Amino acid sequence: MPVALAGLIAAAAALRFASLGIQSYHHDEVITAMRVLPGSFDHMLHEVRVSESNPPLYYVLAWGWSQVFGLGEVGLRALSALLGVAVVPVAYLIGRELTGRRTGLVLAAIAAFNPMLIWYSQEARSYALLVLFCALSFYFFLRALEEERGRDLALWALTSALALCSHYFAFFAVGIEAAWLLLALRWSWRRVLPAVAAVGAVGAALLPLIAAQTNPTHIGWIEQSPLPTRLLETGVSFLIGETGHVIAEPPRDHFALIPAALIGLALLLVAFRGDWREQRGAAIGLTVGLGVAGLAAVAALAGKDYVVERNLLPALLPLAAAAAIGFSLASARRLGAVLALALCGYWLAFSIQVTQTPNLQRPDFRTLSQEIGPARVPRAIVSWKLAADPVRWYLGGRAPRMYGGQERVREIDVVSKPLAADKVVNLPPSFREVQRFRLDRLTLTRYVSPKPMELSFPQLQRLPTGFGSNAVVLNGPFGWHAGPEVRTRSGSKGAPQ
Repeated sequence: MPVALAGLIAAAAALRFASLGIQSYHHDEVITAMRVLPGSFDHMLHEVRVSESNPPLYYVLAWGWSQVFGLGEVGLRALSALLGVAVVPVAYLIGRELTGRRTGLVLAAIAAFNPMLIWYSQEARSYALLVLFCALSFYFFLRALEEERGRDLALWALTSALALCSHYFAFFAVGIEAAWLLLALRWSWRRVLPAVAAVGAVGAALLPLIAAQTNPTHIGWIEQSPLPTRLLETGVSFLIGETGHVIAEPPRDHFALIPAALIGLALLLVAFRGDWREQRGAAIGLTVGLGVAGLAAVAALAGKDYVVERNLLPALLPLAAAAAIGFSLASARRLGAVLALALCGYWLAFSIQVTQTPNLQRPDFRTLSQEIGPARVPRAIVSWKLAADPVRWYLGGRAPRMYGGQERVREIDVVSKPLAADKVVNLPPSFREVQRFRLDRLTLTRYVSPKPMELSFPQLQRLPTGFGSNAVVLNGPFGWHAGPEVRTRSGSKGAPQ
């Protein structure tokens, strides 16, 4: 068993570290690297308060990490990859606590190969930290239920507090666990109440930060999609990862059919062939996992709608634990093993395919910016809001900035969806199309004028890109009159990231 677990940890590390630099940063990661982490520790804390929507723990760790390993994709993402690998042995402990070592090994395999966990182990944001501390909280919750020892309650309180400091959506998982402990151990309230009170105190201490970070204008993009659709997309993402959904395209549902069928069979095995302990363990996992989604949906209906796939990550491992029990039933060892091997084999093949298929990856802003190239004349780059900051990051050079008013430009580069590239562009006649470059899901179209012309922001913003809301980046040898940089927050900043 130790050798098998070590092999799974090694496989998890290989899957996360080997392809760490294949994909370019996307918008939220650029915010981490370009806006939050550079500068002093005090500056980082200030940026967390004014430009983020997360608690500070990840940024505190990432700031120290970046002082050693830098702000590049591999260096900064390595922190998340390390945290993601650490989830695997914790998953083993959870499974062992629920029903035994066999379940622990299966759950560790699920944690190692699950595409959603791999995806967010390769992102310079707080999600891998969130998953790790929620997993530890869930483990010590299970220990406290079984052993009723003060040490386990204290460790549950500690890891739950750290989960809350990683991401606000940890509240739903921690809240379910706290209520369960209060009910199940009501005869030991002297031990339970201090632990729950300590976690509550940490949550209360975060309230002023939450109030400072809240801006209701930043969540409109979430509500544009119906809540049931987002919950369904969460289920798909839990099975196959994001697979390109980060640029407002729907997930590739058909890739999720095989994992859904295999996990469905595992849950049926628990229901019809599991003994009392196995069914109880699966019920605990399902209650916590579905409870997280349910409470988030209730909050959304009450007007606090932050329901997106990544925010519901605290639900993934408890749900996976229920499936792991089905794969490891004592009464169906051979069948369960075959199903578990099929699931992990499928996920391994799919994860390798993602590394080879740009359309299943984050948008390739690195290659796009290389194609845009250095500015030789004053130019405006028009794209949707989530592309603006990555383009600025990868262009570097003369500090590309957001558009601040009317500017004189000679070149206009439009980054669009391929179908939008053929639409009529409302530009002065002097601007001629000189280049069109197709990069997977994106198209770059370049227009050049013989002389600089003054264009208004609305005129540039309305250029067709195929996306809901555009931004304009200025880049090039502008004069002193070019105006100050205008910092804008994109729509994705309103939900807890």
